[in-house]
Formats: sequence, structure tokens, C-alpha cells
Amino acid sequence: MKFLSIALLLCLVGVGRSESDYDIVAVEDESAATPSGATEEEYRYYGAVESDNDARYTQAPSTEPKPMRQILDVDRWDVEDVVDEEENEDGVYHVFDDEIVEAMQEDVIPELCYLTSDNITIYNSYLLDRHCLEEFESVSPSCRGFKCDVAHYFLEHGAGIMMRVLDASSIKEGIEMIHREVSEVFEKLDMCTCGREFLKAAFKCAPFYSGNALFTDDNEDLVIAYGRVMRNVDVKSAAKVFDRLMTGLCAESSSGLCVDSIFNGLEELADMIMNTVDDYEDYDDGDRKYQKSQEKRCDAVFASTRAWNKDEGVDGEPYSEETWEELLNVTSAVTGAFYCEKKCKKSRGVMYPCCLRRMLDDDKMFDNVVRVVESVFKILPAMNYNFEWSGFYEMDSSFYRHEYSREDLAEIMAWTVSDRLRDAFMRTIHPAKYCEGKQLLRCSK
Repeated sequence: MKFLSIALLLCLVGVGRSESDYDIVAVEDESAATPSGATEEEYRYYGAVESDNDARYTQAPSTEPKPMRQILDVDRWDVEDVVDEEENEDGVYHVFDDEIVEAMQEDVIPELCYLTSDNITIYNSYLLDRHCLEEFESVSPSCRGFKCDVAHYFLEHGAGIMMRVLDASSIKEGIEMIHREVSEVFEKLDMCTCGREFLKAAFKCAPFYSGNALFTDDNEDLVIAYGRVMRNVDVKSAAKVFDRLMTGLCAESSSGLCVDSIFNGLEELADMIMNTVDDYEDYDDGDRKYQKSQEKRCDAVFASTRAWNKDEGVDGEPYSEETWEELLNVTSAVTGAFYCEKKCKKSRGVMYPCCLRRMLDDDKMFDNVVRVVESVFKILPAMNYNFEWSGFYEMDSSFYRHEYSREDLAEIMAWTVSDRLRDAFMRTIHPAKYCEGKQLLRCSK
């Protein structure tokens, strides 16, 4: 039997504009009180605090929609745990909680900004180790302060960015906020040069990382698991994927950089999704003739909704190759219905910038993606709790008896990403390439 599991690492660095740009926001006083007897749901939604005898609300519920909080499943308690409000003559603004500020100022920033490969010891470091510091110091001189700049930007602007995104009044506004901040990241931190060099250095030292952060709370299992994974997963190919991805995002486009063109497309897509949500009840109640007319709309995504709903579900064993292939066939039908509608070429073009097309046509990048996926798949059995050796070339019998047979392991080690699976994946993420005839979509500059 064959199994498939895809491991995805997503690193998000939040940085933003200066406070004078737009960190200061007007906030109305929402203080209110309520009698005891609040339900658990009310506590969660309104940010109630419990005393010995009653429940009091620190803030009344907001009447403004905050869809980004719903999408990210963030409530007021989550926010209040990490962000505080402060006020000056310009109004109310947001800063990180005192504990976060203290940790950044006293621990993180000194280590990232002042620790070097010459003065580091096992007793004065936590996040970094000597090998990684040597790699970070090997970047070009103008980029050696990158990790320090990231720490300062996060401390100074992270809370404001977080609240602007979470308090956006619509999905489109939330994406616009993220777009604005990401553009600032790329410009202020020179992500296209220094960020790219830093990622290369991080990937290079990752397999041999042994910082004290791995050894907290007597967590020896974490140390063993980290070393086993990072020394067997194809980290070199992963580094090549991220490097080629950064090259694509930094390519010039009519919007500035390719990353800007991609976000412009996402903003347009957000409008289409909201149009679909607003009119979905009428669509669902209408007859098939009415539904077909809605599916031809270029300002909505009813055709993609139809493609998703007509599928009867994905059968098969979880994580099997057949299950993944079946799922990707469904998702490729959804994206194909969106990009290959011949009447909607003009409105779809903004969501298919030429720089994105070049990224998706980069076979070398996806060759490396395949190598990473295959290496992750082959290490999964070794992450099992019962993975133990009893001697030379012989694993503990309980591993074979309860987890994987020798035949299973042989099949796993021989597994490769099939052409069919790769094709289904590419049809999902690059559907415009597979539009035919009059449905052919040209990219936008």
C-alpha cells in the first residue's frame, strides 16, 4: 500500500510602516458591564473576565463586521493575550503585551543583533548556535544586519499590523492590508537581496542546528526528532525551491514586483467570492436555467462552486496516492472552471500576471518540490514512536509487528511522485496553461 503526505513549512515575518504612517487609529470607548450568568460562548466572544462572584465584560461587542477574525478563528481573548492599547495625543495605538516586549528587548534582540561567531558560547545563547551564526555572517556585508532589522521591525510594528488586518471590515480590505505590509517588508528589509541571502544561509545551517532552544524542558525527543528529520529530508532541494520562489516574487511587473501583481489578483478574487456569497441563496434556490446563467458571470465564482459541489466526495484511504490524485482532480476542475471561461478572459487576466505564469512554468522548481515531497514521505516511518534499533540492520520487532512490515518499508522507499499525480497538481495551481482553443487565457503584464 502506498501513502502520501506533504509537509509544508510557512514562515511569516510581520513588519510594517512607521507609526506616523498609520499605526495610530481611532478607537471608541466600548467599556460596558453585564450581570453575571454569561454563557461560555458570550465569555469567548465578548472578552468577559470572571471574578469570584460575577462576570464582567471588559468591552462590549462590536457592531462592525470583522471577517478576518472569523476566517483566522481569532477572538478578543486571543488578541488581548498579546496586544495592549496605549494612547497619546494622536489617539489610541497598539503595542505588544509587556511580556512580549520584555522578551524581545532583553533576550531576542540582544542575541540577534550583538551575538557573533566569535563571542557566542553555550552559556550566552538560546536561539542561535555557532554554525548558524557563521552562515549568517557569510552573507554580503550590507545584509549582515538583516536578522536584527527583522527583530526591531517586528517589535515596533507587529502589533499595529496584526490589529489592522484583524479589524478589516471585509476580506478584500484584509488582503489589501496584508498586501500593503508585505510590500513594505520587501522594500524596507530588502527581501529580494538580503531576505534571499538570509534564507539560503538558514537552509544551509538547518541540518546541523543545535541551539539551546532544542534542549528546553528536558525534551530530548525533540532533539532526536529534529536531527533525524533535517538530516534525511532533502533540505538542499527545499532551499532551491524557496530561492526560485523568491526570484519569481521579486521579478519586475507592471505593478512593481510580481508579489504586488499576485496580491492585486487576490484582491479582485476577494470581490468575486463576496459576490458569490451574497447571491448564493438565490443561486441555490433557482432552477438549473437560472444557475447556468449565474455560472457564466465574470464577477463571481459560481462555475467553480458548481464544479466543487458536483463531486460526490473523495473516497479511498486517507493519505493514499489514489486519494490525493482524486482530490487534486476535483480541485483542478474547480480552478479550471474559473480560468477557462472564454467570456471572462478580461476579468481573469489580472489574476494571471505574466510573472506568475513564468514561476508556474519553472519545471526546475517543481522538480525540487517533488524531491522534497519524496524525501518527507520516506522519513515518516522513522518518526514513529516504536522506531528503535535492536542491532546492526535490525529494527525492534515491535516496529515490524505493530507499525510497518518489511514489505511496507520497501514499498515506501521505492515510492516516487507519479506523472499523473504531478499533472493533477499542476492542473490545480496552473489551470490557465491547460485551457484550450477559445478558452486560452493570456497573461497580463
